[in-house]
Parts: sequence; C-alpha cells; structure tokens
Amino acid sequence: MKFHIQTWGCQMNDHDGERLAGLLAAQGYESVATSEEADLVLLNTCSIREKAVHKVYSELGRLRMEKEQRPLLIGVTGCLAQQEQAALFKRAPQIDFVLGTMALKQLPSLVEQAMEGKKRLMDTNEYPDNHLFPPEVARRRSTAKALVTITEGCNHACTYCIVPTTRGVERSRPWQDIVAEVKGLVARGWKEVELLGQNVNSFAGGCTFAELLDRVAEVDGLEWIRFTTSHPMNFTEALAKTLVTNPKVAPFLHLPVQSGSNTVLRRMRREYTIEQYLERLGYLGEGKAKLCLSTDFIVGFPGETDDDFEDTMKVLETVRYDTSFSFIYSPRPGTASLRLKDDLPMAVKGERLKRLQARQAELSFESNKRFIGRDVKARIESHGTGEDGFWLARTGEWKVVHLATGPGRELPFGELVDLRITDASPHFLAAELV
Repeated sequence: MKFHIQTWGCQMNDHDGERLAGLLAAQGYESVATSEEADLVLLNTCSIREKAVHKVYSELGRLRMEKEQRPLLIGVTGCLAQQEQAALFKRAPQIDFVLGTMALKQLPSLVEQAMEGKKRLMDTNEYPDNHLFPPEVARRRSTAKALVTITEGCNHACTYCIVPTTRGVERSRPWQDIVAEVKGLVARGWKEVELLGQNVNSFAGGCTFAELLDRVAEVDGLEWIRFTTSHPMNFTEALAKTLVTNPKVAPFLHLPVQSGSNTVLRRMRREYTIEQYLERLGYLGEGKAKLCLSTDFIVGFPGETDDDFEDTMKVLETVRYDTSFSFIYSPRPGTASLRLKDDLPMAVKGERLKRLQARQAELSFESNKRFIGRDVKARIESHGTGEDGFWLARTGEWKVVHLATGPGRELPFGELVDLRITDASPHFLAAELV
C-alpha cells in the first residue's frame, strides 16, 4: 500500500499530517510524493474559510476521475471531515472513509476496513485521550523547526469561528510530556520548536503557559521557541515578561485583534474591548521595541459600518504591526454569525481589504527597512529556485530572508548563520553572509 497525504490549513493541520503519516508507516505502508503513485490518498482538510473548502472539493473532483481509471482509496480527515461528517459522502460519493480530528488514531482501522471493501466508513467520535497522541509515532518531515501540539480545542465562542465545532473543548497535555518531546526532538537534530494550539496561551497542563515556555527553554541544545496562536484574553503579564526576557523565546508575537471596533468585537463575541487589547500589548513595556508584532483582521463582518472600519485602520496606525493576515469575512456553517444580517456589498468589502492591505504593506516595508545594515542570525529553511546560490532563511523576528551566496555554495539546513541585511522589501529582507 502506497499513500499520499495532502494537507491544507494551519500548522496544527501540518502536524496532524505528520501524525497520520506515522500511523500509516507503522502499518508498513509507503509514503509517495504524488497522488498518481498512491493506492490511498488522504485529504487532510481545513474549513476555517470557504476558500479552503473549495480547494478540497476541487481536489476531490480530480480524484474522482482518477479513481474511475484505477483502484484508489480516498479518505478525508481534518476540520472539514469533523464539520461535514456524513454529508461529505452525499456531495462526494467517491470518498471511502471520513476521519474526524479527534479520532486520528483510528486511521489504520478505517484503512483496513476500506481495503476489505467496506463503504462509507466514518469515525468522528470524541476520544477522551485524543490529545495525548504518542509523539514518537509522528513521521516528521525534514523541516527547519519541529511542530509540537500542546493544546487542542477552544473554550471561547467567537461567533464567526468553526474551531469549537471541529476541534472541541480545550484539552492540554501534561507539561512533563511536552518537555520530554522537545528533548527527544533536540536529540534528533531540531534546534527550534513551535508550540501549537488553537488557543495556545490558555495552556493548563500543570503549569501556566509562561511557566511552560521557561521549562521548555531549559532543554539543552534548543535555540528558539515559537508559539501560535494566542488569544488576547489569555495574554498575561507573566507571559509578556517571559516573551521579552527569555532569550530562547523568539522575539515575535502573533496576537489576533480581528477588528478595531468595539461594536464589531461585541458581535464577534471576542470578549475584550480594543482598549483592553491595547492594554495587554502594553504588558510588553519597553521590550515591545525588540519584538515583531503580527495580527489577524476580518474585514466586512456583518454590520461593519464605515466608522467601524475606520476604527480598524486606527488600530493599525496605533500599533503599526510588522505584518498581518487579513481576510474578508467568510460565513461558516453552524456559527452564530450566520444569524447576523450581512448586507454589505462584496465590492465594498473588497475595497476595504485592499486599503487595509495596502497600508499594511507600507508598514511592513518600514519595519523591514529598519533591519538594513544590521547583523542578525537567521535559520536556513530551504534552498531557493534556480542555480544562482539563492537560499531562504528566517530571523527570530519571523522575517523572511533571501540570501545570495553565489553558485555552488552549500549552507547548513536548519542551522543558524550570521547575516548582514543589505536590502528590504515589504515582504522579505535581502542579506549576505558575514
């Protein structure tokens, strides 16, 4: 049996893909690079926005034609599987099985049953220990950093968000298990980890999240710790202190604000005002100047007025984020925001998004230009395209670096190198080796 896994979505989905690959490899199955080579194609899906769902169904359509030409098993897992469940079979009858986000360990059983000819198999049940997936099973890809899930699920109830439905309530792993996993990863060569959770800073596995960061930082040989994604309501003064004082915690913070309007925030049920959000950023004190800040914006949420959007632009100007991720509101099935009146023309939403992103590009350019002439450390993440000695690296501040070394020069993948920043654009830095 040869298998191929396609993954969409967030870093947690990426790590789930590594777990799924490990489960199949443990059964003796072989991973292949393309669906054309595979006997089993597993679609590891995302459903946080409508665009991601369309991509999955487009691929299912392509696989249907492929399945008509040869024997092929098709499985769907991830958030779309948990959300749609049996409805997937109606829309895409070529699917052999559906596996929910909280039932990953049941994958070998479903595959075995599908191989025996059983149809429309599904397991979307909640298993009480699903968040305690054995880390040694994961088949990790060759990446510059290792992903470590520390919490799953979310206890907040944002009206636009499908995560509580697809990932369930918050569950935290014991901190001892996390530290042990990081030690194992460092022993295998990784020097950077990213701690993951839908609401990572709500961690409650026997210590606070700030304490967990300090304990992970004690692992010998570990150089950088990153984490995502944080909720402002769980961003504490202790966490801010650790972020700005612990040298192993990378100087980067992604703290989603979503909107600058208190009226919209209430409709989103975000549980904070913009004043409270800014107060939490204030916890960083003078250390804020050493960090790069990132956020999320949702544009065109139901009922968003011109004044509401101007409030969002004011927050952008006040904080001056180094980067941000912004999207037009995407209605998701089963969310409370579907009950809100959404009569804003798409053209208006598009213009607002365009304006926000244009200003963010200017701010990002300003942020990047401040690095010109500086000597920094960056981790080699990949070789670029072509044969001109072009490499990609990333700084602790999460800045992408285009590094020109000249043809034939090899650099140590996954290692930190010393660079001098020579130029900047809104999206990346240019550098040379020191």
